[in-house]
Amino acid sequence: MPKFAGVIGAGALALFVAGGASAQAERLTLGVFPGLDAAESFEILDRYMPLAQYLQAKSGAVIMLVPVKVPGAAIRRMIEDGKSYKLFFGPPVFAAEAIKKADFVTLAMEREKISGVFLVKAGSKLQTVRDVTPNTHVAMPSPKLLLAILALATLGQEKIVLKPEARRHLDSAEGMLLALDNGVVDVAVMRDRLGRKIAAEKPSEYRILGQTLEGPGFALIAHRSVSEPLRAKLRQAALALNDDPSPLAVQTRGSLRTSPFLPGQDGEFIALQRMMDTPTSGN
Repeated sequence: MPKFAGVIGAGALALFVAGGASAQAERLTLGVFPGLDAAESFEILDRYMPLAQYLQAKSGAVIMLVPVKVPGAAIRRMIEDGKSYKLFFGPPVFAAEAIKKADFVTLAMEREKISGVFLVKAGSKLQTVRDVTPNTHVAMPSPKLLLAILALATLGQEKIVLKPEARRHLDSAEGMLLALDNGVVDVAVMRDRLGRKIAAEKPSEYRILGQTLEGPGFALIAHRSVSEPLRAKLRQAALALNDDPSPLAVQTRGSLRTSPFLPGQDGEFIALQRMMDTPTSGN
């Protein structure tokens, strides 16, 4: 059974895997953020500890796992000192910022892309995304989340810039549907699978107006100070995780709940950062 050692540092609970690496092995801090601000530290540790164990076993490095609850504070530390995290696994918006501002590179990323749909009531006068105007009331997630960034970038391609008062940032799909049903908003932006499921199950009530641009999924990134040979081992470990039949790999895949990994491509995150930097993004 793996042994864990507890460490308190920089105001955060951290655990590092005590077995499977030599005393001379390089020590790497792996920050993890599941994309849910409400997640407790112990929940994050429970979900991502198998990943830390797997990367350690495959790379030979000592991996210290640090759960992140406040991503803004984490990215500031990454930019300021370059030492807080040597590795990070998290959502695409976070990865894009770290790659641009904190000298990180992508090791591996999810194969599956993320996109959303614009959902409207079946009787809406809007027929395509091009019919949206700056005054059209649109429900979407927080402006810091990928779906909102993709939605605003999609509208921006059509030269449509929603007025701030036309944007309704809601936390849940249920809240968006309620706002749509009550006429509070004209359009709701949600994950493509969910939106298409809703439209397919209730075609007399809802329909798809259009789809957003695509964005990358979760990514494993590393600071450039991590040696290239070690980065290569970590990259290979992430890719091996796709088909590895070992019990630890099976446990890791089940905990991550992500699609299979591909070799990292910084370009996709740089493109996302450009979307985030545009005036239409709301960031």
